[in-house]
Amino acid sequence: MSGDGQAERSLVLHPHTSAPQLARDFVAETLSAWRLGDWEEPAALIASELVTNAVRHAGTELTVRLRKAASEVTIEVADGVADREPHVGSPDPRVAGGVGLVIVGRLAEAWGVEKHRDGKCVWARLAVGQTADRL
Repeated sequence: MSGDGQAERSLVLHPHTSAPQLARDFVAETLSAWRLGDWEEPAALIASELVTNAVRHAGTELTVRLRKAASEVTIEVADGVADREPHVGSPDPRVAGGVGLVIVGRLAEAWGVEKHRDGKCVWARLAVGQTADRL
């Protein structure tokens, strides 16, 4: 980690059912190392939801990247499919599935999608300068 509070770590995962748990563990370990333990749970849940979507809908190798800047952490999940954009499902409890991005939207300060020629990156940003209690 550099002296100005910036850092970055990444993990490459295969599209397997174990990928969401591996992502959660990676995020929790990284935030603990960055002394952002209060943010481990929401960040790990966001990563898990984004990775689950990538495994389910893209089915390609994916990269989980964490970027830390002064007062924010960005969680990125990049896959190899550019033509499938994620969509927010129904928060209706009677409808099974499709609520991952609803959860991400409630936990993150902001989230979005960036398309690249070789795939896309879905990202979510946490304002770690605030207390995690607001979640």
